[in-house]
Amino acid sequence: MTLASVRHRWAALLGTFAALLLGVAVISGCLTLWAAAQPRVPGALAATDAVIAPPSSEPAEGGFPVYRPWSPDEVTSIVDRLTATPGVAAAVPFRTFYVQRLVDGQPVGDASDSLHSGHAWSSAALGGYTIRDGEPPGGRGEVAVPASAGVPVGATLPVLTTAGPASWTVTGVFDGDGFYVDEATASSLAGGVRVIGVLFAPGASVHLDPGGTVLVGAARSAVEPEQDVRTRWLGAQLIIATVFVGGFVAVFVVSSTCAFAVSTRRRELGLLRAVGATPGQVRRLLLTETLVVALAAGVPGALLGALTAPLLAGRFVAVGLEPEGFTVGVSWWALGVSVLAGLVVAVTGVWLSARRAGRVPPLEALRSSAAEPRPMTRTRWAAGVLCVLAGGGIALLLPGSSAQDKPTLVLGSAMLLLVAAALLAPVVVVALVRLLPVGRGATAALVRGSAAVSARRLASVAAPVLAAVGFTVLLVGTFQTAAEAVDIEDAAAMPAASVAAGVAGVPGLSEAAVLAQSGRSTLPSVAYLPSGSVVDISGVPDFPGFSVPSGLGLRVGAVVPVRFVDGVVVDLTVTDISDTVLLPRDLVRRHDPTALTQVVHLSGSFVPSPGATSMTAREYVSREAASENDLVDLFLAVLLGISVGYTALAVANTVLMATRARREELVTLHRTGATVAQTARFVVVESLLAVAIGVLLGLAVAVPALYEARAGLQDEIGAPVTLVMPWLWLAGVAGVCALLAAFAALLPFLRRGMLSVEARTMAG
Repeated sequence: MTLASVRHRWAALLGTFAALLLGVAVISGCLTLWAAAQPRVPGALAATDAVIAPPSSEPAEGGFPVYRPWSPDEVTSIVDRLTATPGVAAAVPFRTFYVQRLVDGQPVGDASDSLHSGHAWSSAALGGYTIRDGEPPGGRGEVAVPASAGVPVGATLPVLTTAGPASWTVTGVFDGDGFYVDEATASSLAGGVRVIGVLFAPGASVHLDPGGTVLVGAARSAVEPEQDVRTRWLGAQLIIATVFVGGFVAVFVVSSTCAFAVSTRRRELGLLRAVGATPGQVRRLLLTETLVVALAAGVPGALLGALTAPLLAGRFVAVGLEPEGFTVGVSWWALGVSVLAGLVVAVTGVWLSARRAGRVPPLEALRSSAAEPRPMTRTRWAAGVLCVLAGGGIALLLPGSSAQDKPTLVLGSAMLLLVAAALLAPVVVVALVRLLPVGRGATAALVRGSAAVSARRLASVAAPVLAAVGFTVLLVGTFQTAAEAVDIEDAAAMPAASVAAGVAGVPGLSEAAVLAQSGRSTLPSVAYLPSGSVVDISGVPDFPGFSVPSGLGLRVGAVVPVRFVDGVVVDLTVTDISDTVLLPRDLVRRHDPTALTQVVHLSGSFVPSPGATSMTAREYVSREAASENDLVDLFLAVLLGISVGYTALAVANTVLMATRARREELVTLHRTGATVAQTARFVVVESLLAVAIGVLLGLAVAVPALYEARAGLQDEIGAPVTLVMPWLWLAGVAGVCALLAAFAALLPFLRRGMLSVEARTMAG
């Protein structure tokens, strides 16, 4: 019966098939990206047999654990102990520093990758690198470059380092990545040692006891650069969010499709009950139907996702969601898991509808009226009223809430009210139909009459549109309005009209660029406290003391042994309590040769320097926010693209199923004198009316919430904020839903003479 039902009703199951195919494709693509985005062993350490890492520290304000650097004495002690271990061929401290190549005076290459692209030649063996042409660097001003740089031996290589611009002579070329210099140059530009690479003698069996964490095999990926770890984490958040949104929306579409399908098959199911089918048999019939469709959609969906995922690799790198060199391959476990997930989504989506179908009474087979006896069930009334009370109750808390809590309260209230509007839509459909213009004459009368007896059908089309419009307007509008508020707040905090900052593609200003300017700046770095936590610190010119925030639990006069980036521990006396950790700039620079200044607030004219440029404070704030906005835009595009795409699919499928289920009604209309064009116009207008109702209800909830979110932002920053209404997003969502609804309504009429054929069949 299942196979016969699927063959006979394949057109009605197309919506479920498409929803499951797209859902499995999204899950498969995300899992394929996830498999490729796992931490990897840095190329510069690929040839190591083991790496030794120091103890990790937890950031005081939360974040990723970081390895604190060893002191120079600790490094010497560990290397000596490792070298004396039987079977160890070499133990090499691994130092990295910022270096970026200059071409025509401008830095080139990836800014994040450049932060750790410089190394000492003594560590080249840890990556398995050997000189292919020329000789290793042996003194200051000499460098070995990768063959991909295209720079021959003997050429001069202009570079930009933390200290400033420099010109190095190329003495060797190797196959690999990065720039390798002599030990003295690397020591002067790099911070403390956080990794020691170990090479074993051929065939040796080695037991290491160095006083640090020993990492071998895939575990060596734990020493991946901190910047790459953060980047991969951002990418993982998008992948996880996409999987959850895709899975949730797929369940929503499948469940709504199945619920509407059951309502259109009540006579058929009643007939099955009348001839002896038990409720359990009816439930199993619907479940197995959906599982057959899920299996048919799951395999091509999994392959589609796996083939699409590699196309996103470049985009992920471009927006900073994955580090340079990120590639995506085929993951067989991702294919299998995504197909299995599709089956779970299908069962979850159809379960409630199958249970409801099992309770269809046998007398339903005798019903002939198309009118809905009760568009609102008791459960739907209760859920709708409960959501109204909950959403309204949260909204009542807004006047007395703090500026920080208002955005969360607004979002929670709006989401509950959107659910309430979707549940209670059948109640307001008839009233809205009377208010909205639907034309004149017979078509308008038919539309209004149909809405009066089929409010639930119109609400089924309007509900997904309502959710998509409300979600889009609220989410995009809030993000864009918040971005406007952040720009205003950051620009107001800038004490200078003009600033000096790094050019695009440069992570910060070198020391030479900062010293060339007349103005004030802070030098950002980190410090490691005895408690095991790591804190951000700022080096301030002419600052004489050691200021700490109250959250660290330190008092004025306390002596604190502070470990700096170079691993050296210095006893400092707390002189003040403030919001951040402040230290003399000279002290920070002395212990952190890797630190880059982000901005100089100019008090005089800008002095040109490699990698530096001048701009207004507002331009600087906008540029810094642009990278974060690109990330937010990508998140919004992916999440809204999935939700809106599924919404459009649900609208089209519901309209198509409703039109096909009304064949007898439409044939009767045709036999009473309506032409095919008039009948088609009636169906299209009714479908577009349902979309319009969904748009209006979505706006009715989202727009007031957006104004409340804007008010909260104004209170938080203490300045007027312009409300950003996402008109383009709104037009796109409403337009796509309207076009698909109209097309789905017309699709059954595309067969020439459909109504005439049906009428003759019924007459026969």
